[in-house]
Amino acid sequence: MDKILRRVRMAERQVARRIKRKQKVYNGKARRDAHRDINAMTLQAGDELNYAVKARHEDLELGPLAPNRDVGNLRNRYLNYWGSISPERAFLHREIRDEQKEARAAWAGGSRYLCLAQGDRVVVTEGVYKGQIAKISQIKKESMSVELEGNIGIVNVQLPDYLTQRGTGRVQQLKEFVPISSVRLVHPLPDPVTGTVRDVIIRELKPIRIAHDRPTRKVFFSRMVPGLNVQIPWPKVAPKSREEYEVDTARLEVEERTFVPTLLRPPMPDAVLDELRNRYSKFRTRHTPEYVAEVAAREAEKKSRLKGARADEMLLPVQEYNRKMRELRRERGKPELTEEMLEKIGEVIAKNRLARSQGAAAASVTTAEAAGEMDKVQKAIEELSLGGDAQTPAGGEQPKA
Repeated sequence: MDKILRRVRMAERQVARRIKRKQKVYNGKARRDAHRDINAMTLQAGDELNYAVKARHEDLELGPLAPNRDVGNLRNRYLNYWGSISPERAFLHREIRDEQKEARAAWAGGSRYLCLAQGDRVVVTEGVYKGQIAKISQIKKESMSVELEGNIGIVNVQLPDYLTQRGTGRVQQLKEFVPISSVRLVHPLPDPVTGTVRDVIIRELKPIRIAHDRPTRKVFFSRMVPGLNVQIPWPKVAPKSREEYEVDTARLEVEERTFVPTLLRPPMPDAVLDELRNRYSKFRTRHTPEYVAEVAAREAEKKSRLKGARADEMLLPVQEYNRKMRELRRERGKPELTEEMLEKIGEVIAKNRLARSQGAAAASVTTAEAAGEMDKVQKAIEELSLGGDAQTPAGGEQPKA
């Protein structure tokens, strides 16, 4: 089974590496496409701005002789009619980088905890509709842009041929998405001097009391003006009314328990399990007991062949005798001591202790006697040395025998 599990893990790693390579190629292509589209839109906006500056200068210089540019089929280098833009620039479909998202939503608390919601009143601070106030009808977090209600944000968009109907022009008026950095929140606040309530442009918001709900995976927080410490309430949202149809399943039917599993039979036939989970898949990790036993038997047989189990059957007579004796010892088991054996062992232990104690006493007596004899010998040597000095003649010569 270890070999099968190793093979499954190896297959999973191979698939993971393959997906990682494909994802890397896909992400690189997506980044290149996004970079190319953004550069094209930036270049197109720059060219149109330069063209508008030149046209304004011509109008000022020529006066009544200035050409009428809003008639005919006049197109620029990007094949857009005069006064129209492409759908990419109008709808901002392309997702921007995280740094750009944070830069656009910096005043509103950041892209993660955006302090704007559908229904907020905002004022446009840039562009043609500068100073106009409208409510937010839609927020697009991929590009950090908003769509405003009313006639604010209407631009001339040149649609492709496959999106236009017969009898309608290619240039139509549609609503564009305004970046969040080009709007500011408008909320009524009391004047600290007069006390009258009036609309105030709020230029900065900050999220407070952030709470994460684990069951629903939702984030709840409030918003506040940092300089004034004033909490701004969220706009009231009307409850959504859901219309029921005949094909809809009622909640009572959903909560009704129609299947009760038992231990007497499996929840579904084996054939259905094989259809849902391929029994021959290389990623399979759960196997039947019969298959596990078969694999274990094959592995045991392989190990026995590698170790040479058949060669162990041919033994020498001595090896056979030793094996037989070991088996006999195993059959006899461990020996048990009787009371007579225990008494005999106690007598031997007591006798040994007595012998050791007597030997220690005898050794001490012998040591004392040896020390006394050594003292006698030492005294005799000293007496002999003193007597020899008294009989020595004045010349220092020893007497001859």
